[in-house]
Amino acid sequence: MQCFWLILSQHSLSIRSESPSQAFLILILWLYRKFKPLLDGGSSSEEIVEAMSNTILAYDNMCHVDGMKVACKDLPFPSPLSRVWQCIVKVIDKLHIRNHKDVKCKTIYNPEGKVPDGYNTMAAEQTFVWASRLKRIVCAMPRLHQFFYIHRAVKRRNSYTQRCHQSSKNPLLPKQSYTSV
Repeated sequence: MQCFWLILSQHSLSIRSESPSQAFLILILWLYRKFKPLLDGGSSSEEIVEAMSNTILAYDNMCHVDGMKVACKDLPFPSPLSRVWQCIVKVIDKLHIRNHKDVKCKTIYNPEGKVPDGYNTMAAEQTFVWASRLKRIVCAMPRLHQFFYIHRAVKRRNSYTQRCHQSSKNPLLPKQSYTSV
């Protein structure tokens, strides 16, 4: 079972939120790029559908993204990729499910029972908080330096997290500060 959480800002460190239609397009593009190599590699339709069915996509506003009219129809991709949106498992991450009041959200998109124990559905939120701490530093750099700095910061954070897990410790997760600057 594969579980994915996407940061939908697409190379942007902005604080603005994306609309459900923007999120849908980003998610569909990502799903297409993920499963198209299987189709090109000669995998059977059954294998591709199985891979799609074993993919869990967690997003904080999944109920609105999945409720769009375009999400109800087959996509204009070659078969079986045309049904990728219907095949994947869609959930609202554990942090945001509490804020959803609609009963449909709590039943259809609840991660309990769909996401294996131990999976961190809040990884994207934690990454966003961590990356937002770098915003002022990065914005003061030329664009080429921004990419290099972010790349090195991510590599360093990943190696820290890996070391913590190898020594059976929980990595220190960033907390959102509420002080105004």
